[in-house]
Amino acid sequence: MTPVLVSVDKAGDLKLGKRKCRLHKKEDVVKVAKKYGVPGAEKKTVKQLCGSIKAKAKASNDGMNNVPLVKLYPEAAKKAAAAKKAAIKKKVVTSFMKDMVTTNNNIAKLRKLNVKSPSPIKPKPSKKAQPITKEEGIKRVKMMKNLDRNVRSRLTNRIQRGTMSPRKVVKVARELSRLKAPSHIVNL
Repeated sequence: MTPVLVSVDKAGDLKLGKRKCRLHKKEDVVKVAKKYGVPGAEKKTVKQLCGSIKAKAKASNDGMNNVPLVKLYPEAAKKAAAAKKAAIKKKVVTSFMKDMVTTNNNIAKLRKLNVKSPSPIKPKPSKKAQPITKEEGIKRVKMMKNLDRNVRSRLTNRIQRGTMSPRKVVKVARELSRLKAPSHIVNL
């Protein structure tokens, strides 16, 4: 008879090989019981035999494999843990990417839903920035009190010559007024 690995799982059940003892045929359990010296093995039930084998194995500590495999093979356990972690990471990334992709079918469904049931609240169109005329831009720049006189004149000259759009000049003037930059630092 080939040797059978006898162990106790986390739940406390006796295992013969990979299967629980109670799931084996009686004749197989009797063979293992005789190996462990259980008296009257043929007359007992499978449940009784499993209990006897478990008690004998614990008493002799022979064949009991309660040492975690991680302690016996630490390098293999590390490799297995790394592989498992990589597999989980790959699975998460692929599922995330699948969720990010919209298929043509989904787009078509969304379009149908939007056409069939228009919402009662219509979204307002966003206001587009109105163009600023040269006169308006010059007026706004001159109104900014935090700007130095030289900076103001340079900015208004840019508007008058048409080198920058009035909107951009006003934007620059706002930033400069926030910074309260003196004229000798500003290089326009």
